[in-house]
Amino acid sequence: GCEERITATQVKAAVKSAVKDDDRRRAVMVFGLEESAGEVLQEKVKDVLRVSCSTARLLVKDCHRIGAVRTGFVRPVKATFHSNETAALALKCGKNLRGTRYSGVYISPDRTQEEREERKG
Repeated sequence: GCEERITATQVKAAVKSAVKDDDRRRAVMVFGLEESAGEVLQEKVKDVLRVSCSTARLLVKDCHRIGAVRTGFVRPVKATFHSNETAALALKCGKNLRGTRYSGVYISPDRTQEEREERKG
């Protein structure tokens, strides 16, 4: 027959890819959130979410800044949630930041390098 054998390495790679995709769906990127020395990032992100999604209580599992510290550059924040539904709600509520004290803050999906380059065109 036309059996195609799948190696253990291929299975591991497929599982790893699926897990990464799931992790990515549970995370969002927050751009434009001012950076300060000694900041409590989790509290800053919670406040942004409180302002954008006032009706829902979005629980942040983890958050951290991405990239090296550079003068005059605000590093983006990767915020991870417990479920992809919560991340989707955070994205949906992001537009509510316009006209608030966080009007310069943007929430977008956590994309891979390839996805970012594809979007740039």
